[in-house]
Amino acid sequence: MDFNKITQTHLDYFKSILDEKSVHFDKDTLGIYSHDETEDLVYLPEVVIKPSTTDEVSLVLSYCNSHNISVTPCGARTGLSG
Repeated sequence: MDFNKITQTHLDYFKSILDEKSVHFDKDTLGIYSHDETEDLVYLPEVVIKPSTTDEVSLVLSYCNSHNISVTPCGARTGLSG
């Protein structure tokens, strides 16, 4: 299955349903979320989205599903479980 890349249209949608401060695509933030602490592996995300309610999570995941955008969920990032 081929997944779609994030476009400006996608970013605009995410910013329209979330607080604009919840949609990150700057290099510093992407770098922080490109790895965990278990190994020296780095995979730069296209965007980091931080929904704050279950409704926002649902809207983001529904949109990504309907637009064939892959999603990598992230928890609190406090552990070393990788």
